[in-house]
Amino acid sequence: MVRPTVLPMISGASDATVSSVFVNNNRSLCTLQITGTYTTATLKIQGQVDTGSSEWGDIAVFDLSNLDLDSKAQGNGIYQAAIEGVLRVRFNLAAITGGSLTAVANFM
Repeated sequence: MVRPTVLPMISGASDATVSSVFVNNNRSLCTLQITGTYTTATLKIQGQVDTGSSEWGDIAVFDLSNLDLDSKAQGNGIYQAAIEGVLRVRFNLAAITGGSLTAVANFM
């Protein structure tokens, strides 16, 4: 069994930013908690299978408060994304207005 890995992916960001890359070694799920004081934000979980490529693909996320499925997380709360078979994962804070955002991930 793979032990969960909890990482702060984005900490107190008030501008668009991209997180460091998480190298996925046999994890199948990413549970993510977003907190902050922002007015609006768009956070995407992105992955790569072909690590020789510079292209990143968006990974769908479930909002666990209502089970909505979307290509992005847009509010404070807890989300999940399936990452089985994805070799590298990153968070892309594509847009933010009016405050800051923190995103912590539990890879399991």
